Amino acid sequence: MNKIMFIKFFLALSFLSCNGEKSNDNLTINTTPNQTKVVEEKKLSTPNTGFVVLKNTYNQKNILTLYNSDKSQWKAFYFNDQFKIDDIDPYTIKPENILLVFKCLGKENGFYKVVVNENKKTIKYIKEFDSNFKFQTVEEHILTVFSVDFNEKDNPLRSTPDDKSQQTQKNKNSFYYPIKINGDWLMVEDDNKQNFWIKWRNKEGKLILELYYDA
Repeated sequence: MNKIMFIKFFLALSFLSCNGEKSNDNLTINTTPNQTKVVEEKKLSTPNTGFVVLKNTYNQKNILTLYNSDKSQWKAFYFNDQFKIDDIDPYTIKPENILLVFKCLGKENGFYKVVVNENKKTIKYIKEFDSNFKFQTVEEHILTVFSVDFNEKDNPLRSTPDDKSQQTQKNKNSFYYPIKINGDWLMVEDDNKQNFWIKWRNKEGKLILELYYDA
């Protein structure tokens, strides 16, 4: 009798031990995808390409400095009505309006990597914490400009952000003001206060609009 009881007790312990191992295996499998997802979301939430823009509060007595790839000084200058440096021909420049916009290719060791001459494709660097400048994603920057222009043939005005929605003919005598962005689409408003949708980037993620900073 005692021998039978001992066998039953041993089998019960073995069963509980197997269940415990199975539960631990499931726990390991379930946590791994969650950890991976957090990392992916963090990467997506911190874009570092776009534009580096001179702040409109810039004091013209401040010296602006651009750096080489080895972080040595390339050029230092005042940005005012007398500004003229042939080597600097960025995305947008208008000293009388304190307008200076560099295309940003990314970040490297505390510096923004920017295109200082669009024709020559010259790349230099701006300190990330230079208080004279601010970084903007492409989406953020589009919404700060006065108006946009677009190729009506390839990118027609639509009633909703959908390639199959109704098209409207472009009014060549009207400005189109950026209102808000939804994915690849930009809502614009014309001079008659009518709203439409156009694409602001193509399938490769490249900007397909012309940006205008004043009338």
